[in-house]
Amino acid sequence: MTASLKAIAVAALLSTVLFVSGQNELAKWRVVPTTGLNVSWKRMGGKLVINFSKLGKERRLLLLETIQPQVSKAKSVDIRYRLRLVRGGRLKFAVLVHGDAGEVWFKIAQPVEIVGEEVDWRIPLSGLKPAAFSPVQTDPDMAKIRKLQVGLVLDGVCEGVWEIESISLSSEPFKPTKPLVVPTSPQAKLSLAHDPAAKAKTEIVKEGPEGKWCWKTEFVIPGGRHMYVLPSISLPDADLTGYSGLQLTYKANLPSGIKALLVILVEHDGSHYYTDRIATPSGEWRTLVIPFSEFRLGGWSQDENGRLDLDQIGSVIVGMHGTTSESEGRGSIWVASIAFVP
Repeated sequence: MTASLKAIAVAALLSTVLFVSGQNELAKWRVVPTTGLNVSWKRMGGKLVINFSKLGKERRLLLLETIQPQVSKAKSVDIRYRLRLVRGGRLKFAVLVHGDAGEVWFKIAQPVEIVGEEVDWRIPLSGLKPAAFSPVQTDPDMAKIRKLQVGLVLDGVCEGVWEIESISLSSEPFKPTKPLVVPTSPQAKLSLAHDPAAKAKTEIVKEGPEGKWCWKTEFVIPGGRHMYVLPSISLPDADLTGYSGLQLTYKANLPSGIKALLVILVEHDGSHYYTDRIATPSGEWRTLVIPFSEFRLGGWSQDENGRLDLDQIGSVIVGMHGTTSESEGRGSIWVASIAFVP
């Protein structure tokens, strides 16, 4: 093959994965081909325009990657983008880092803001967890990372256009600008644990403000001994780094002797961080913010590091515990909204 033909072949190969842009940041990134995901891209006016579609319900990742990134001092990835969805639901950001020996660490970050206009966003690089298949299960040494991937988590059927104007590493940490709301709908994943002597049920019903969906728990407990009722709701995959506390909109009727709701943040490993002195009973809808500093490790629980890890919270319990002075205590708890606030 002549030198000119080699040059043409190399150019053709690079054109399938690399992007030449007036912005140096974009020139360092390439799209990662993914099975089960239809992707095409082009350069328009200095932007990278990615068209994507997925017909299956399984999870796929639409990723960009850069080789030999200088991430040892980086705390986040800055990205300016616009995302337009033709169909599909909520998307989330994802970050993966790769080491020299095949190690892989990842995180599912914040939901993607879809507003129809360009958005400046910062994706945190903290709280990376080793993938199950990674040969090393320790925290990453960011000075030894050889590849960085950033992109979108796609669940269910979806189709859209992702326009990226710039992407770069930043020494500034992620700082959220608005609450992260936990969706309350019939699709919410609920669970319930309670003392064997208690009777309880938890469900999503249309009894919220203005007839909207809310989370309702009803229970009956015997008097004279300590009881617990622990309904929980699973959180969407999201990193809560940078948020300051839990915002709760609720009302509750509690048996005599039970002074407040038991609110627990549950880490993925089962560690329980609780407060039982703030969310007092109320016959009217009440909204309060519980700072993360108010939550403490339960005496019945264990944690390897003894601290609440905001990137590991997987569910929230809004229930009760204590002893009622009634012979039979009846109670109801309604939760209209759960959110995490900056």
